[in-house]
Amino acid sequence: MAEIISKNEKPNEGFEESVLGLFEEIHPLDQVARAGYVLRGIASPESVSAHSHFMSLLTLLFADRYPDMFDKDKALTMALIHDLPEAVMMDIPMPASDAYFSESKRNAESGILRKMFGNITDRYAELFEELVRAETPEAKLVLGLDKAQMMIKILYYQKEGRGRLDEFWLNPKNFRDYGLEPVSRLFDEICKAKGIARPK
Repeated sequence: MAEIISKNEKPNEGFEESVLGLFEEIHPLDQVARAGYVLRGIASPESVSAHSHFMSLLTLLFADRYPDMFDKDKALTMALIHDLPEAVMMDIPMPASDAYFSESKRNAESGILRKMFGNITDRYAELFEELVRAETPEAKLVLGLDKAQMMIKILYYQKEGRGRLDEFWLNPKNFRDYGLEPVSRLFDEICKAKGIARPK
């Protein structure tokens, strides 16, 4: 019986070789430090891989808790792949990225993902582009939790007395919930743990 391949998947020839090549390319991510923390004096901050792991766990928890709101498979896939291009581009801090090359960065990331998965499937690159458009519930969830994971990490770095991180609590963009009440409630809880009002 002929193997059935979905419209987004490539034929199986060379699949294992392609997987090995992908992991060779993303191998550095556990050594790529989150640059925003480095710039603010945190020695040995979390890596991009660690951030993606925690982000994916957050996504899993929220998708399981609100199954009628989110497609878990889609949301988890977005969370797992969202920072893979940083294996090539490294982590570019948000202020610089937003100010100077946000559109070109997004285009480059899409191209990198298409290349990374080019012999395996088109699905991941398509989901990444859906994430960037921020129009679907899953995209909004992952983008909101990306910010929330950052603020959770900052909360605990500050409890450890690490870094110069007060500015993060003053920027409303760091608490963008994308109109999702579950994400909004998480931000409120983070601010409650910090003992501050959520910036507007």
